[in-house]
Amino acid sequence: MEASKKPMSRILLYLMCMALTDVFPPALADFNQTSELYRNLFTGIDTRVHPSVNTSVPKQVHISLNLLSLREIVQTEQYFVMNAWLHVRWQDEIRSWDPDQHGGVRFVYPGMTGMWRPRVIVTNSIVERDIFKDDPSTLSLAWDGTARWYPGAVFYLSCPMDMTYFPFDRQRCMARFLAQEYGSDVNLIPSRNTVNVNNYGGHGEWELESTSVQSEVIKFAGVTFSRVTYYFNFRRQSEFYVLNVLVPVILMSLLSPLVFVLPEESGERISFSVTLLLSLVVFMSIVAGHLPQTSQPLPINFVYLFVLLIHCGLCVVCSVLQLKWEQYKAKQRENESIQAHQQQKFGGQDHGKQNGHVSSEEVAIVTESKDKTCSRNQLLENDSSSPKTFCNFCRNFCSANSFFIILFYVSWFGISGFVLFFVLWLLFICLLILVAFL
Repeated sequence: MEASKKPMSRILLYLMCMALTDVFPPALADFNQTSELYRNLFTGIDTRVHPSVNTSVPKQVHISLNLLSLREIVQTEQYFVMNAWLHVRWQDEIRSWDPDQHGGVRFVYPGMTGMWRPRVIVTNSIVERDIFKDDPSTLSLAWDGTARWYPGAVFYLSCPMDMTYFPFDRQRCMARFLAQEYGSDVNLIPSRNTVNVNNYGGHGEWELESTSVQSEVIKFAGVTFSRVTYYFNFRRQSEFYVLNVLVPVILMSLLSPLVFVLPEESGERISFSVTLLLSLVVFMSIVAGHLPQTSQPLPINFVYLFVLLIHCGLCVVCSVLQLKWEQYKAKQRENESIQAHQQQKFGGQDHGKQNGHVSSEEVAIVTESKDKTCSRNQLLENDSSSPKTFCNFCRNFCSANSFFIILFYVSWFGISGFVLFFVLWLLFICLLILVAFL
């Protein structure tokens, strides 16, 4: 029974609504009514004064920043570029109307000079600070006096950057909006605690981690101003830099001690080490091009690459000195062999002084004797029954080439921040020096 009454009640309600609609048709705004409303609202009212009944009370202006995209962060000049727009809202206490008496009009859209709007400037802009002075964006006024303004622009904002941990750094940038009117006239209030990033498109190099808002009143020359600051916390996505710069530099620095593996008579040691050194210089210039021209603070990564450059340069210097020393020792051995052969053949040094020259036959004999001596030494070193095998092994182990290879590789680990390897490097150097003197 109750179920049958519900459809009947709904039908009766529908018929009553139809009857009322026929008796009182909905208000439809025509051109004349809308034009008359515009004339009543925007004629004879001074737009230079904020629309308040009591003008001694500061006008509360609510603002909200909406971030669309991050264009770029220019590290060398320390500024960033973003595309964003503001949602500015305030209450107009002078203009309001009843929509039923004006054909149902609930919103009007005055022009740039049709009504008062707050003058908001961007204090940390590196271009023009009064960005919104000629902004033709939408300005709307609701029937209850709620005014809304949506200015937008591409902002070029200064951003002091800390490059200490480049390329694993995080940067904190900001956008500061200041009411150009005095604090006694306009008070800026953030509508939300963060930046609106619902329409944010992201960036390939920087990741937006978080945002925050701070509202404050500042004093300048005895006058107060209202200011709202939006903070952006960016984190660099360092994968590209690591794979294209850091990894190649580390690999090249690891190759530099291998110059002592090349045979001394090949003549390729110097060209190999100098090529690696020049490659490191090129990568250093690439890194320097991405950094601001300042020394405070100096990036740790840049210091690390500079130390690796010095490390590679020391490899070149040691390679040159070691080759020069080997040539000097070879010449000394050759002279001693010639003098020894002359003494054996002629019975003393006087005969060698009188002649003043050495025949080719003598040189061939000396060379043959050296080859025999070397082959005999190799047989002695390969003989496991010889009591001098351990001494020969230590002597070969402590040769110049082996010493430099171990020294530079262990020092590379020490430079790279491995404290354990650095301590082992010091102990190993002491051990080498002890063995060398023994």
